[in-house]
Amino acid sequence: MRFVEVELHVAKALIDGWLAELEVMNNFKDGRPFKYSKGLIEFAAVLKEILQVSYRSLCNILSGLLPKENVPHFITLQQRIAKLKESERRLTVKNRMNVYERKRTYIVYDKSGIRMLKRFKPDKEKFVSLKITIKPNIKRPMVKEIEKV
Repeated sequence: MRFVEVELHVAKALIDGWLAELEVMNNFKDGRPFKYSKGLIEFAAVLKEILQVSYRSLCNILSGLLPKENVPHFITLQQRIAKLKESERRLTVKNRMNVYERKRTYIVYDKSGIRMLKRFKPDKEKFVSLKITIKPNIKRPMVKEIEKV
């Protein structure tokens, strides 16, 4: 079976925004602080929907984008994504295509939203980029390798 490459490019400003959103959420909170922002959970939900990978693989992908202390556990991700209502999901995918029909797909998340493209040349200073190699499988695709570009 062939492998599929997905290049994920996330704007550094959005990652900083997730961390800033977390600080705002915890600003005047009593009790245990929040660990993960809602924007991060929404992004993870959309990414899981696009790639159709397991929650463990999703955590591995997020660990390439975020500092270790800001990566949710796979069970936490599963519970938080299950709690998201359709009305609460702000992120939608523009130019949606099937990742597994092409040899290489580019997923770009910046201030204009999430887009799926056939070609993309990122600016290294503005984006955090990952190259994800996935083996399509009958039941669930398996992530073979995650490499920071």
